[in-house]
Amino acid sequence: MRIQLDFKVLNVIVENGIKSYIVQCLGENFRRVIKAQYDGSVYIPDYHQQFWDIPSLNRTFIDIELANFTMKIEKREKIQ
Repeated sequence: MRIQLDFKVLNVIVENGIKSYIVQCLGENFRRVIKAQYDGSVYIPDYHQQFWDIPSLNRTFIDIELANFTMKIEKREKIQ
């Protein structure tokens, strides 16, 4: 089983040195807007509320892919 996800940043808000990313996640039969925070590491606030209806294996996969996506953005910004 292969899950293909595409992420798109809809908005970034910076408060007290913490970036909040509003990200759209698209999959084959899946669409979700997710809030993730970055303060040196990626954190998904209200994790269980945002992912309540997603099976745990898929939830873990989305979590890892979202963290990778966010870290790539942060790495790119540090280089510039």
